[in-house]
Amino acid sequence: MFVSQHSQPPTQSLVELIQLCGGTVCKTVRQAGICIGRYSGRRPEGSRILSEQWVLDSITHLKQLSYDNYDLE
Repeated sequence: MFVSQHSQPPTQSLVELIQLCGGTVCKTVRQAGICIGRYSGRRPEGSRILSEQWVLDSITHLKQLSYDNYDLE
């Protein structure tokens, strides 16, 4: 996944949380199927933009939650 530079909590904090929980964070949105936080640039077809809350809720529940309630598009 890719974390937007406009995310709240700050990008670096989310990246650290994701990595501590075993997730992989990409440096560019082109490498990722999921973008966390608002992103207005070009991105691969079929990729999703999810709210930061999805990451936080998934960590809280100790599992990857459904994307349904977290889509930003």
